[in-house]
Amino acid sequence: RSSGINAEYGNGRGFARTKLFRHKHEIETGRTSSVGNDILGFDSTGSIVNQEDTHNSQDWKKICSQSSKVITFIDLAGHEKYLKTTIFGMTGHIPDFGMLMIGANAGIIGMTKEHLGLSLALGVPVFVVVTKIDMCPPNVLEETMKLLVKILKSPGCRKIPLLVSSQDDVIVSATNFSSERICPIFQISNVTGQNMELLKAFLNLLSVKNAYREGDTVEFQIDDTYSVPGVGTVISGTCMRGSITINDTLLMGPNSLGEFKTIVIKSIHRKRLPVKEVRAGQSASFALKKIKRADVRKGMVLVSSHANPKAIWEFEAEIRVLHHPTTISVRYQAMVHSGSIRQTASIVTMSVQHMRTGDKAICRFRFIKNPEYIKDGHRMVFREGRTKAVGNILRVFPDAPPPSRGPKRDKMKPIYPGRRRRVKSFNDRLETEAK
Repeated sequence: RSSGINAEYGNGRGFARTKLFRHKHEIETGRTSSVGNDILGFDSTGSIVNQEDTHNSQDWKKICSQSSKVITFIDLAGHEKYLKTTIFGMTGHIPDFGMLMIGANAGIIGMTKEHLGLSLALGVPVFVVVTKIDMCPPNVLEETMKLLVKILKSPGCRKIPLLVSSQDDVIVSATNFSSERICPIFQISNVTGQNMELLKAFLNLLSVKNAYREGDTVEFQIDDTYSVPGVGTVISGTCMRGSITINDTLLMGPNSLGEFKTIVIKSIHRKRLPVKEVRAGQSASFALKKIKRADVRKGMVLVSSHANPKAIWEFEAEIRVLHHPTTISVRYQAMVHSGSIRQTASIVTMSVQHMRTGDKAICRFRFIKNPEYIKDGHRMVFREGRTKAVGNILRVFPDAPPPSRGPKRDKMKPIYPGRRRRVKSFNDRLETEAK
């Protein structure tokens, strides 16, 4: 019953969602475990360009050529087991809007609140789509809607819920949606197609929220890497500043030593189509010349050679703890998500002695494994298990030294040379038992 955005609706048994899945185990379990992508094209009259079974490169080319507006859907995981992937998709792919899917019969579960809270923390405007209304009893649907409205109006959300039931509601909600106060709610069925036209009209009216800066300095954050036969190493991500063209020479890094390597852009693809240039705010993939995939990782950036980038080991951030079962103090370690960066960091100093749920403090963090390219003003999520904290990076410390690592020990050499215990062989044990 996943959302049928094409001309073809689902069959109620997961037919539509199989076209979005990337792995075999996702089709078998029905759970998204990775970040998937699909596009929806609108022509100048507001009609959908997508045809049935449009899910390969040739169809993307046709959709883009016939469309005056293209929306990219980023399919994220809903199961708690893949929360790390979902947070990475929210921070690394920089979505303009969030579409929160709720099953009318299942109602609002724990992960629904988790994903809503994540969207609010990252400042992503959210609209809600309640699905499966064709098979849900009216009393269950009513209870689900009551609880949803109660959560949206709660002090933590402070949203104005608006149930969209007509074209006038679509225009009002789409016009005022960027204010982040209004939260449109759609009730749809992916089997019968009920109210799908309202949702499509709403998507067509949405405008870009994020503002990106054009200029001389290039900044491109890498969120995935591939090795393509016959092509070589390919990276994908989002251009945050400037513009990139084929044969541009840029700096890529930082690596584990905090260095930036010079690379050359061999080719550029956007929406699976070859292009000559990528501008700020657009996502794309690049083929790189003479670079091994092992030398690239998620969280790296491409920057202009004249930018003089710095690798950062330590930074200071103001964070608020959304949930933690006990107390957080100095030397506490958890995963930091900021843009496409995803790495464990340790708290070096805090402005308070301890932090509990709801507390706010200024903390100094230190990355554990690699230095990263981060700047002040970036938003961050700090999590570990059920622990969640959000905040803003206030300043970075480019002069902080890398951690001192002791000399590597020879694995074949024992720690205590004179105390190696002889391991009994099978024959020795038989002799001992015989005695």
